[in-house]
Amino acid sequence: MDNFSHNNDDRRFELVVEGHLCYIEYTEDKPKVLSLNHTWVPETLRGQGAAGRLAHAVMEWCRDNGIRIIPVCPYLVTFLKRHPEWRVLEA
Repeated sequence: MDNFSHNNDDRRFELVVEGHLCYIEYTEDKPKVLSLNHTWVPETLRGQGAAGRLAHAVMEWCRDNGIRIIPVCPYLVTFLKRHPEWRVLEA
């Protein structure tokens, strides 16, 4: 079972998958606009969809909280190309 959370203190979104922490780091450049800078998934989980589940959870959180995004991380740039339904969140 995945466990998603917003870690405001460390400025990242976190997802625990099979006991391993995955995260997306961000900066808040303007009010309600986050630059999504870095996605990290432990090597043991790479290629198993953990980053995609994390990215979906982040997109849902941003949508639900009225947050716009600037995808900086190459993974998230590619994610948005593959999932154009989330491009409405881009600032």
